[in-house]
Amino acid sequence: MLLSRVANSLYWMGRYIERAENANRHIVVASEFAVELEGIQEEIAHKEWQSLVASMPAAGHVPFPEVQSGSTAALEYMVSFLVDPSNPYSVISSLGKARENARAVSETITFEITYNLNESYRNLSAIKPKSITDPGIAQDVATNTHNSILTTLGAIEHTLSRGEGWNYMKVGEALERTQRTLYVLKTRLPNLAQWDDETDNPLYFASWRSLLRSLASQENYRQEHGPRFVPDQVARFLLFNPIAPRSAACGIRRMVGYLQGMSDSGPATQEARRQLGKLAAKLEFEQDEIMQSGNLVPFIDNALASIYQIHESVSNPMRLR
Repeated sequence: MLLSRVANSLYWMGRYIERAENANRHIVVASEFAVELEGIQEEIAHKEWQSLVASMPAAGHVPFPEVQSGSTAALEYMVSFLVDPSNPYSVISSLGKARENARAVSETITFEITYNLNESYRNLSAIKPKSITDPGIAQDVATNTHNSILTTLGAIEHTLSRGEGWNYMKVGEALERTQRTLYVLKTRLPNLAQWDDETDNPLYFASWRSLLRSLASQENYRQEHGPRFVPDQVARFLLFNPIAPRSAACGIRRMVGYLQGMSDSGPATQEARRQLGKLAAKLEFEQDEIMQSGNLVPFIDNALASIYQIHESVSNPMRLR
C-alpha cells in the first residue's frame, strides 16, 4: 500500500500534466479560430478567449488583465495562458507543479517520465513573455510545448508499471479531463445552441469545430455523426459516449476502474466510489431526462459538485477516517 503523501503527489502529478495539456490545446485552437475571424468578427473572436477563461474558473481567482477585443487580444491571452506563472491555469504553472510532485515521488516513477517532464518545463520556462511579440510566435511556442507534453504522456503510458501508483496518477488525469469537459460544455453550449442552424454559414461551422477541437473530439464526433454539427448531438456525444476519451461518461468509467485498482478501502475511497456510481448511472440511464429543456446546465452543475467531492475523497484519503 502506498504512503498517503506518495499517493497524493502521484494524483496531483496526473492532474497537473493533464491540465497543462488541456490548456495548451485550448490555446492552439482558440488562436487558430481567432485568426480565421481577424478583421471580420473581432468580438466573436474575443468571446472565444473569454470562454477559455470561464472554462478554467481558477484563472478568475487572480487579477486577470482586462483584454479588449482587437488585434492584440490573442497575443495577450496566449502569453498569459502559456508563460505567466501567476495564472494558475497557465501551461508553465501546471508543468511546474507537476514537476514538483514528480520530484517528491522520484523513486516511484521512471527516468523517461522525469526527463521528458523536466524538458517540457525547461524549454517553456526559457521563453520570456517579452520575447513573444506576435501570435505567430506564440502559436509556435504552444505547438512545440504541446508536442513535448504529449511525449511526457507517452512516457507515462509506455514505461510506468500498472500498480497502485499508476491508478492514483491516472484517476487524477481522468478527473481533471472530465471536469474540463463539463466546464467547457457549461460555458459554451448555451451560446452555441442559440445560433440558427445555417449550414452554409462558415462561422457556424467554425464555432462548432472550435468546441470539438478544444476537447480533442472533432474527428471522433465526425466518425459517428458525419460533418453536420447539431447541438443536441454534440452535447450527447461529449456527455454520454462511453468510448470517446473526452466524454464525461468515458472519464467516469475510467475513474471507476482506477479506484478498483487501489488497495485503500477506507471511508474516503468508499465515498468516491459511491459518488462515481451515482454519476455513471445517471449518464447511462437518464440521458433523455438530462437533455430535456432546462435540465442540461443544472445536471452539469451537480456533476461538477460531485466531481469536487470525489476529488476531496481521493486527494485527502485521511479526511473521512
